[in-house]
Amino acid sequence: MKTRFIKYTLFLLLSACISGCDDYNRTAVEKAIYVNKESLVLFVGEQIKLTASPTDGTYQYQWTSEDPSVATVTAEGLIEAVGEGFTNIVISSGDIKTKVEVTSIIRIPLEDVQLSETSLELQPGSSKTIIVNYIPDNANDIAEYKWSSEDEEIAVVNEGGEIIAMAEGNTNIVYQIGDIVKKISVFVAYTRPFNGPHILSSAQPCTIQAADFDFGGEGYAFHDIDESNAIGNDNYRKGRGDSQSYAVEIEGEGTDIGYTNTGEWLQYTVDVEDEGDYLVDISLSAAGDNGKIHLEVDGIDVTGTITIPNNGSWNDWRWYPSPGIVMNLTSGRHKIKYYFEGSDHNLKALRFIKK
Repeated sequence: MKTRFIKYTLFLLLSACISGCDDYNRTAVEKAIYVNKESLVLFVGEQIKLTASPTDGTYQYQWTSEDPSVATVTAEGLIEAVGEGFTNIVISSGDIKTKVEVTSIIRIPLEDVQLSETSLELQPGSSKTIIVNYIPDNANDIAEYKWSSEDEEIAVVNEGGEIIAMAEGNTNIVYQIGDIVKKISVFVAYTRPFNGPHILSSAQPCTIQAADFDFGGEGYAFHDIDESNAIGNDNYRKGRGDSQSYAVEIEGEGTDIGYTNTGEWLQYTVDVEDEGDYLVDISLSAAGDNGKIHLEVDGIDVTGTITIPNNGSWNDWRWYPSPGIVMNLTSGRHKIKYYFEGSDHNLKALRFIKK
């Protein structure tokens, strides 16, 4: 009985299979030609070889150009752009055909590039995006470009040309496109010159107004104990792009700095072209007996305490000391800090004279 049931089941399955096979409709394979490129953009004079498939000998291909004045093609599929314009390359076999679009353009080589900045001063954490302009501006033969930094601990750059300052120091950001190489000098510091640059050289004395201390704000470019500003005047700095220096009492339109207190300081960034000894004197006026200062270079006290004599006035300006303090400076950028060890004097300017 069990054997008869198994045989009957097998008979039903075989019948279903045969019935299903009888109902199956075969789908004809669509004939088509495939090419390894759908479209091309070529410079006049440029060549490229295309491949049509299948390549098993099923089809015998014919290659023709709809406009041979724009592009020609050989029997083997070698295309050459010969004139500016647009056409189609037709690949056929019998009644089967396909097309490849070809755009032919005149080659305009890139001759040079111009960057929107060649030097930058940034604070750590800040950024600047560089704009690249091609010369000529309609150049179309352009190689791949690359941005890089010579010291990524100081500044990095992304593919969009955005330079991000990381830490204090100097480095170069490099833009390369083909054989063209451009560099951007990047100086990263918490402060930068105000009304600068302040260049020290043997050509002429450099006078820096006291009110022209660095950009950078409290704790970086200056330290002022009284944040309220005793005279309520910040027009000079604010009118020149600095909104961080309200605490410093600048009198007049940058005439001098008054209401000074012990422990306050001001910092000035200078660029030394000619290294060596400089005589440094200070334009000031003292109406008290507690005037004391020292000068620092890059955070190092280079003068020791200097006592400011009382001349009985807050605005009877004189250069002190005479002769000036001898300060040895190497070439390059330096930070000069004017430190108030005692108050009782107003400060007008600092002057640097190469010996």
